[in-house]
Amino acid sequence: MNYQLEQELRNNPELLRQIMNSRDGQTLMKLLTQPDRGARFRQAVQSAADGNPAEMAECLRQVTRTREGAALIARLQRLMERGGGGGYGGV
Repeated sequence: MNYQLEQELRNNPELLRQIMNSRDGQTLMKLLTQPDRGARFRQAVQSAADGNPAEMAECLRQVTRTREGAALIARLQRLMERGGGGGYGGV
């Protein structure tokens, strides 16, 4: 995972909440959990919580390998760069 993105999410829980409640956030969760009902994603979350973000980064890399996933991540990154923008609903 991009270090700057990780830090922004840690430092701005409101932004994380906005993202996860957005249409794009929900789509991201579907893409991350779809292949195996979320087993790999849950493991990646646990590893990241234990200080090893490599599995989470790989999960995100897999998402970006699709056109839909790459566009989704790009939209979320633009949101992060704007600092949330308030009322984010996705596109």
